[in-house]
Amino acid sequence: MVLEETLVIHNPIDTSEVARAFKEAGMPTRITQTAALKSTASIKGMIRNIKALLEEEIAQSEALAEKIGIDDEEDIELRAVYDSTLSIVEGIVGVMTEFMEKYPAGTFVPIDEFKGWMSPLAALPQDEEDEEEEELDEDMLQQNALDPMVYRFMSFITLDENDIIDLGEEGATVKQHVDPEDVVLALPGDAMGDIGREAMREHDIAMEVLVVSVPEYRLEFAPEAVFFAEMDRIDELIDDLEIDEDEYLPFRESAYLKQFAATKIIDIIEEHGPMTPVEVVEALDSSIIGGAEGGLEIILRFSLEFVKGLLNDLKKIGLVRKKGSGFRAA
Repeated sequence: MVLEETLVIHNPIDTSEVARAFKEAGMPTRITQTAALKSTASIKGMIRNIKALLEEEIAQSEALAEKIGIDDEEDIELRAVYDSTLSIVEGIVGVMTEFMEKYPAGTFVPIDEFKGWMSPLAALPQDEEDEEEEELDEDMLQQNALDPMVYRFMSFITLDENDIIDLGEEGATVKQHVDPEDVVLALPGDAMGDIGREAMREHDIAMEVLVVSVPEYRLEFAPEAVFFAEMDRIDELIDDLEIDEDEYLPFRESAYLKQFAATKIIDIIEEHGPMTPVEVVEALDSSIIGGAEGGLEIILRFSLEFVKGLLNDLKKIGLVRKKGSGFRAA
């Protein structure tokens, strides 16, 4: 059915609460639960090995460009990726070095102090003389703190995974100190550009692919639910249910456009009388909604199969009737 719609949600939900809320909003739904598999690739290796590989790739790329006298755009982009990754790694090394200099092995760091170390203000370099006078607005604060905060968060994960700290509810205990260059670091798989696995193996760097199952809820809406849906009410409902906007917006756009298309087709049939699907397609092709004077023109270009399916759905919910090969308004 063309007018049917499905909203797929990947976050855990209370299915009975969601179904009840949609029903009360005039859009009853059938919910089925299944599971989806998602994979995440990461690369792992000692920091000194990751840095050596990145520096090697950058040097080889630059040498090749100089030798042939051509600096390919793709190579330039890859070097930019390697430079960016190298900066992140060096930033993480700097933060871990700072942490171990500040907190000797055996030190217990209360949770509030540890959170303070992780905060944006702690991540910002400040001039003590100007600290009280200088006021940063929120946007500037976020922009300036972005990279340091990334380094601190990744450093915290790395310190924990390398058994350097033991984090509990009350705070963190510094278990040991190690040379930051010897720490094993995990980075997103795309951080290494197109470096091959053979080159990574030579530097004792491995790629790890984590496959996890995530719950998937499919909210299926019948044609009448889609056609008669009051999208503003549904918008409020989505906010109340805290459904991910990225998952909702494609569904909303499709449902709204189907409402728009169905309404336009009904208007055409009411205006012209009984029409075959072919005649509806031809009428749509020759019509423009709105106009240049209003600054907005909407042109509908639908396949014959889509129009046939839409007319049949409208017939099933009683909005058009079929007589012979033609359809007329109910």
